[in-house]
Amino acid sequence: MSLNKEQRAVTSQELKSHSEASSFTLESLADKMKLTPAEIEAVLNMQAPNALFRNRLNDFIHLIWDTRDAINENIRQRGQEPETYTYLKGEKSDYWFLQ
Repeated sequence: MSLNKEQRAVTSQELKSHSEASSFTLESLADKMKLTPAEIEAVLNMQAPNALFRNRLNDFIHLIWDTRDAINENIRQRGQEPETYTYLKGEKSDYWFLQ
């Protein structure tokens, strides 16, 4: 998954917007994902910190998709349907590079 700067900005805004539509707080989302709030902020901001993932970009990409899925699941559990993402479409299993 290779997104340019503009696409990353759009995806970041969508992750934040969906997170706000969920019942998650930053802390509860971090707890769900087994991360710190600072690490979740990095995911929501689409900023792969080198020290956090030791330059393992693929792990960070998986984390973005897993966070998206957790947020969407929370929204669905509240009886709502999450808005469609512009670039994070479908399921991880649909993409060979996420296998």
